[in-house]
Amino acid sequence: MSIATAVISALEGVPVDQSLAMTGSLSVRGTVLPVGGVTAKVEAAADSGIKRVLVPEDNIDDLVLEARYRGMIEVIPVRTLRDVLKYALVGQTAQKESLLERLAAMVHATSRTPSDGPPRPTVNS
Repeated sequence: MSIATAVISALEGVPVDQSLAMTGSLSVRGTVLPVGGVTAKVEAAADSGIKRVLVPEDNIDDLVLEARYRGMIEVIPVRTLRDVLKYALVGQTAQKESLLERLAAMVHATSRTPSDGPPRPTVNS
């Protein structure tokens, strides 16, 4: 998640919120995948003074924070790269909104459901 966010930020010229931490992995389709050690990562972020952290939605049930961390850090569950960028990129600029819309269009254009089956071969006539 963090590398994809950094690359998109650099290419698009939209800054990343430096007070935000994130953990997770991405599928090639932009789905945020769960990772191990989420509790330790969130607690380490809190110890470092971070106030908000993005974690995979599928890891929320794995997160067991000690009482002293509750209220110290906001945990934000994310499911897609779009969710990540919505929280990670700074401001509500037209450039950010345009980027999120273009990303949504790309994901929609490349999404297929299991019932779609494999792509059909083309026949040259």
